[in-house]
Amino acid sequence: MRKTLLLLMIFSLFFSCKKEKTNTEYPELLHAVRGSNPGIYDKAGRYILLKGVNYNVLGDYWQANPAVPATKHYEPEDIRLMAEYGVNCIRLLFSWSALEPQRGVYDQDYIKKLIRVIEEAKKYDIYILLDMHQDAWGKYIASPVPEFCSNPNKGWDGAPNWATYTEGQSTCISSGRESAPAVIYAFQNFWDNTDGINDACIKAWQELVKVAAKYPNVVGYDLINEPGLGYKPLNEDARKLSDYYGKLINAIRASEKQYNGLEHIVFFEMSVTSGGNGAPFVPYPDFTADKNIIFSPHLYFEAISNQLTIEQGFDLVYGVSNLFSTSIFIGEWGFFGNPNTDVSKVKRFAAKEDELMVGSTWWQWSQAPGDPHGISWDGMNYGNTSMHLIELDKDGKFTGNVNDIYLKVLSRTRPNSIFGKPKKIISNPDNGEMRLEAISDASGITTLWIPDRFGMPNITGVNVQSFNLFKKSGGYIATVNVEGNYIIQVTF
Repeated sequence: MRKTLLLLMIFSLFFSCKKEKTNTEYPELLHAVRGSNPGIYDKAGRYILLKGVNYNVLGDYWQANPAVPATKHYEPEDIRLMAEYGVNCIRLLFSWSALEPQRGVYDQDYIKKLIRVIEEAKKYDIYILLDMHQDAWGKYIASPVPEFCSNPNKGWDGAPNWATYTEGQSTCISSGRESAPAVIYAFQNFWDNTDGINDACIKAWQELVKVAAKYPNVVGYDLINEPGLGYKPLNEDARKLSDYYGKLINAIRASEKQYNGLEHIVFFEMSVTSGGNGAPFVPYPDFTADKNIIFSPHLYFEAISNQLTIEQGFDLVYGVSNLFSTSIFIGEWGFFGNPNTDVSKVKRFAAKEDELMVGSTWWQWSQAPGDPHGISWDGMNYGNTSMHLIELDKDGKFTGNVNDIYLKVLSRTRPNSIFGKPKKIISNPDNGEMRLEAISDASGITTLWIPDRFGMPNITGVNVQSFNLFKKSGGYIATVNVEGNYIIQVTF
């Protein structure tokens, strides 16, 4: 009897499982670090891994067919379901055209819609990355019916009509959506600050920041999605991109201070085209002295481009990040073929993420059949359903079907916050097992996300002092007390 009581005492000291989560894991303000140990960190100095999805329900998209919506209607249920799959970061798309539909007039109702998503995400300990999204400049560059085109261009999303200066150029495309002369000229006028539209975009950002900056679960701001360069020499336009980033970062910081907001991470991207051609370019390394930044490229190798393998693409952008002394965060990635065959690519991508210990947001949570990515230019051809991670019908409504094949990989066991310096992460989505190695000269707490589809997890390791499990819908949050150099193993 005494032996039994002793064992029970030891067990209760080492392990406990609580159904309701306490204040052990919550969306506190994060920051980025540049230098020898770059990455995203919390106030306690723990290394943070953000994993999640892109969410475009508040994007202002071109609509080819008025009867077929281009986006899903926002529902708080989406956020709850994301949390069930361990999502702790949402890249929330917003459109300049919706934020500032008339010059100098900011749509406060639109801002409130964005804030509602931020506040809903906070309930589930999910961070929001605010992404000023654009594709092929905006929805006002679409080939009109009277214009003869062997390859008409769809409209997309991004800039308002009043900031779209195409100089009467053709909207017809020769290859991809950015190849239309009208798109190229629109970007050139932006970088040249024609009629002050470049400055106006900065002011629009400030208008949003003054409201959003108070939220600690806003992880940061993605300055502009996949910008294109214009028709002028590459080095000239690249310098203008770099200068724009620098000016915008300064303006964001000024707005944060003016309205007593928190300082958030700036996520910056490379250009994706130059003159409509596939000539991506990163900003010049001197574009900012700001320390709270992270390089956020998009990786679509073996999905859209076959120039490199998944692994080579990772190594390339990871090497590029050294120019800025930052880490990387993959803002977009995904595969668009048959999940039964493409899942092997998803697993390879996930393994490389773990190897490099970087975060990402999958493209995307849902795509309506009327999205420009799926519907034809004339609006006549589209799918009755569209599946990304959840399936939508032609009315943009969730059918109840989910992409379980990909979600099992995306929701794999992983650390959320790592005490000390992480050295190795290996996570197996097929059996839920994970191994984390880190080095430290002190004691602290590492937190893990563990899906519950494999049953009750076992947590063991080296220099693991104790742990607690907090049950959540879809999985567990584990808080693991560690000391010195340590290894955490999760098995079932």
